[in-house]
Amino acid sequence: MQLHTTPALKAALGIDREPFPPSANARASRTTPVVFARGLLDLVPDSAILAYADSEDRNHDGVHGRPNRSLDGRIGRFGRKAFVPTLAEFNAGAFVAEMGITNPAQPTEENIGGKPIPPGVDSTADPEIRQEELDLTDDFVRFLADPTPTKLTRDGRRGRDLFSKIGCTSCHFPTLRSGASPIAALNRREFFAYTDLLLHDMGPDLEDICLGLAGPADFRTEPLLGLRDIQHFLHDGRAATLDQAIELHGGEGAGARDRFKALPTADRAAVVAFLKSL
Repeated sequence: MQLHTTPALKAALGIDREPFPPSANARASRTTPVVFARGLLDLVPDSAILAYADSEDRNHDGVHGRPNRSLDGRIGRFGRKAFVPTLAEFNAGAFVAEMGITNPAQPTEENIGGKPIPPGVDSTADPEIRQEELDLTDDFVRFLADPTPTKLTRDGRRGRDLFSKIGCTSCHFPTLRSGASPIAALNRREFFAYTDLLLHDMGPDLEDICLGLAGPADFRTEPLLGLRDIQHFLHDGRAATLDQAIELHGGEGAGARDRFKALPTADRAAVVAFLKSL
């Protein structure tokens, strides 16, 4: 949903923002995603994602991640619901959905409240950027390197061990490996990702929309690389601190959440210190 209109569109329709459809039964908001290492995530083989899946909870740990799939059946990995299969598609979609800029991959303007944009409001021919410009944007995002974790203090090292011990790494897998690429910087690189790229039921308190195979409470495990520079946490930014973000985990994350809450204060602080190193 577009939060702001151009002056021409406001003059034509008398609206300041796109109206919500009367039939809408759920709303969702999203924080701006971290885009570091997305070129590496783009190259994680589908076979690796499927190997991490455990939809039947065969190991009985209460965690049963599963992949989302696009409409044509491809495995998704981008977006908070892991619906988008490739970085190129995610970038092209962001141009239209977030900025209203059409491009060769998505050359049609989105409707406003279910209606087309009135004639004369948008004088720029579609697509509004060329393929070359879209490719340059893809290259820029693709080569944003994964941030190197800061050197851990003694508390940070203890927090890293506790993070694993209480079960956080059941979903936030520490490392992934990219697949083959002709580009050396991306080729078969192991990197700290802290995600399995799978959907997990996070409980009713975090529910919003459905997307693909993802139900209202299903969200992709958020990659934690670059976490130290984040100020608002969870998919919609509702958590102001890392402690709050952990405590809002429900569903499949409830076990790890409860074990975190049961830790002594110093141990909880150690876990947070570790997370702030990523």
